[in-house]
Amino acid sequence: MSRIPLVEKNDASVEVNKVYNELEKQGFSILNVFKMFANNDRLLKGFKEIVLALYQDSKLEARYRELAYLRASQLNSCHY
Repeated sequence: MSRIPLVEKNDASVEVNKVYNELEKQGFSILNVFKMFANNDRLLKGFKEIVLALYQDSKLEARYRELAYLRASQLNSCHY
């Protein structure tokens, strides 16, 4: 159970639902990190822009991005 409430689509404001819909149109699932940031709609919008910038015009193939995530998690002793 998270300490920060997660904003589900049913309970989200109009602004947050707009962002959720934009993310889904781009092929993203609404992950818990998005739901957490949705507690502040401006933060969620900013995070969406970062995510889209990283994924839409990425020069790195998805498989190599995933390897980078896994390696960074290993180096930082994070569970991923």
